[in-house]
Order: sequence, then C-alpha cells, then structure tokens
Amino acid sequence: MATVLEGTKIEEKKLQEIVACAKDRAMINGALMRTKEDPGSSTVVNHAPFTLLPSVVPQNLMKEAKGIQKSFNLLMHRVAHDHQFLEQALQNVIKVDDFTRQLWEIYITLREEGIKQPVSLGLFRNDFMMDTKKMEKNTDCSLSQIGEHAQLKQIEFNTIASSFAGLVGALSDVHRYTVAKAKLKCTKSQLPQNDPALGLSRGLVKAWQHYGNKNAAILFVSSVPERNRMDHVWMEKKIWELDQSIDVVYCSLTSLTSVMSIGRDKALFLNNMEIAVVYFREGYSPEHYPSQKEWTIRLDLERSKAIKCPTVHYQLAGTKKIQQELARQGAVERYISDEKEAAKIRSVFAGQFSLDLDPDGDRNAEMAINNPGDYVLKPQREGGGNNHYDDEIKTLLTELKNDTMRAGYVLMEKIYPWVQNNYLIKVGESIDLREVVSEIGIYGTVLGSAEEVIENEEVGHLMRTKYLGVNEGGVNTGYSCLDTPFLIE
Repeated sequence: MATVLEGTKIEEKKLQEIVACAKDRAMINGALMRTKEDPGSSTVVNHAPFTLLPSVVPQNLMKEAKGIQKSFNLLMHRVAHDHQFLEQALQNVIKVDDFTRQLWEIYITLREEGIKQPVSLGLFRNDFMMDTKKMEKNTDCSLSQIGEHAQLKQIEFNTIASSFAGLVGALSDVHRYTVAKAKLKCTKSQLPQNDPALGLSRGLVKAWQHYGNKNAAILFVSSVPERNRMDHVWMEKKIWELDQSIDVVYCSLTSLTSVMSIGRDKALFLNNMEIAVVYFREGYSPEHYPSQKEWTIRLDLERSKAIKCPTVHYQLAGTKKIQQELARQGAVERYISDEKEAAKIRSVFAGQFSLDLDPDGDRNAEMAINNPGDYVLKPQREGGGNNHYDDEIKTLLTELKNDTMRAGYVLMEKIYPWVQNNYLIKVGESIDLREVVSEIGIYGTVLGSAEEVIENEEVGHLMRTKYLGVNEGGVNTGYSCLDTPFLIE
C-alpha cells in the first residue's frame, strides 16, 4: 500500500509520542476550530482534524493542478459574465430548485435595474482527486508506478466561501515536524511552503484598493455561531499584515437587517461605516436564508456599489449544472481561445451527464440506474453531505423517472482515487493506520469586470483526506481531515 511511510514502521510507543506532539504543534500553530458543543465561543477550542503525516502526491500532478488554475479562473470569470450561457444552462434547474431560482431572480433583478458595481472578486478553489481508474483499481503499485499513471480529475469548482486556507497553512509546519520525528527521508522541496490565506487576503486587499475609499472597511458575512471562525480570523490576520489601516467587520446575513443601509449613491454602510468589499463566508446554502428577509438583504448587498466576493453571477457560475454544461463539446473553447489551455482544462474533466427531462437525460438516467456504482448523483448544493451514491442513485432516479425535479441533479462519472495509508487525528476518535483517499484543492483569485481582468492569480493549495469508503468530503461536516502534500517524482 502506497504511503509516505513506505518501508518504515513506527513503533506504538513512538507513535503515541508523535501524535501527542503533533496535537500540541497544531494548537500553537493555529490549526484550530471551535468545539461542536460550543461553536459560538472561542473560550475553548480544539485542534482541527488533521492527518498525522502528509499524503503522497506526484509532483507532476501538483504542477498540473497549479498550472491550469489561472486558466480556470479566467474561464469561470467569463462564464459568470455570459448571460446567454447562464440562462441556457440553468433554465430547467431554476424551475425545480428553489435555492438556485432565488439566486437567479436576484441576478435578473440586477440586470434589469443596472449593475452599480461592475467589478467582482472571486476567491476560488478548484478541487481534484488523483484518479487511478486506468490502473484497474490496483492498489499494490509502487509510488513511481502510481506517479506515472494516476490522472488529475476535477471534483468541483468552488466560487463562494472557499474555506480552510488559514488552517491548512498552519498545518505545513506540523507535518514538517511529524516527518522529522518519524525519521522519514524528506527534502525541503517535498514539503512545499504554502500560505493560501495570504494569497486570498491579498485579493481582498486589491479589491479594497480598487474601491478607492481608505476609510471603508471589509465586511465578512459570517454565520452565527460559526465553528470555523478561526479560519476567518486567519484571513483577517493576513489582511492586517498586508495593510494595518483596513478595518474588518463581521456580521451574519440575519443580523445585517438591523444595521445595514444603502446611501443614494449606492454606498453600503454598516451602522455608519462604509463597506468597500463584501466577503461571503455564508450564503451558499438554503439554511443561511431562513426567511425572506435574508434574501432581501442579499439583494440589497448585490445592489450596492461595494465589491462583492462573490457576486451572485459568480455563485451561479459555480453550480454543478454549469460544471456539467462546460463538459459539453466546444463549451470551454467558447471562453478560452488558446487551444492548448482549453485542452488542459478539458483533460481534467470527469464525465458529466445532464438529467434534464429529454431523450438525452432519459438515456443518462437509465445508464446510472443500470450501473449506479459507476456514478455520483449531485444536487445544486455546496458544503458537503449532499451527494448520492450506489443504490441511492438507483432508487432516486427510478422515483424521478418522469418528474421535472430530476433536472435539478447532474450525474458525474465516479472517480477511483489513489488509496494510501495514514493516521487521521480527530477529537474523541481512535488513531489507527487505515486506508485513506485524498482531495487536492487549488486556490485562485480573480478581480475584474466583464470588460477587464485586473488580477488573476494562483495562490496556494489544500489537501483533505478521509477514510476509504466514506463517500462525502468536508472538514466542517466531519468527513475529512486537513492534510498537506508530500511530493514525489
């Protein structure tokens, strides 16, 4: 079984010593989360769930993932500004998915009224797995064989609330320490430096500068309670390091009702403080809009001249349906004229299939019903815990055979990720060497309008690792642990 531990065994006593030290190291480095029992307070915190050791990643795959991020940023920026494409792609989804419909109605209202702030900020994360399907699911290959044959395949592209940039940056030092304590051979370049929170925060500062009012603040729209508050604070810390004159304020969508106002020139105010940038760390899930007043607040935020991260059209561009539509022949090339770059983007797509109520959708549904283990069924939702697998797919698609609700889902080809061994450190759980699989996320920033791209950068990476057999991902939802890459040739 491939692992960073290949050829090395850690005795139990030594293992417990390294685990204890790793927890302490995670705490002092700031890889922290509030507790499940009291997610609204930072009085007591725990270390975030993390792997004891870094997971192996072929250097060529990491280079590939990072190398195409700027092209993906540009692709999604252009998609978000293409009304015709958004309308065509989402026309059936908005008939059956209320959450997407509400976002769409805000978008249409803004188009009809006229968009006051043409500049948008995207803090994106592009998630991949290392697919070993071409190796016939053989988990007994050597590291070099896997490095040669594994392929990068996209899971999803996140356009709102791309999280854990702060916590994963704090984990890099922890893994350098645990690798050294375990006496594993490692060069400096195999554990690369990584500070995505700095890169994302630089994007926020660039947007603040573009707004042009040195007295205006950056607003973090953040849930209350928020268990992942420390990740938000990491972003605030990096902003402060870049420019100590910038104020950062926090408020939830619900609380904005009583403290927010918009001036005649569409300037956004929180009490009496003007807001230059609105950074959404909530707003990606129906539960963030418990009543119509939250939707009204979202519309008013979008109406303002503050720069939004993301705008509602960026959020729509990040839906699963758009991902599926981009997999169609010629869709990427509509936005990326460089044939080589378009081919690189298309090479990481897994198979994507529409489930609209038409002959193609019927064929795709039948294909999944007959072979449910080969696919993943995805609704238009973010945040983890929403997808359907195996017999769930067969049952649900059979029930939805002639139901328009089927159009709210997309079907994706199942990926067979590289299986490794690692120890997962979660609060209150035993720590054993078990089979795990990993997901690689690449962070990117883009600032611009329909006419101009002002900034476009790749700014770091994330790894999340979970036990083999756990279908869903997500650290906040308890499925995954934070991880870092151990690069091999």
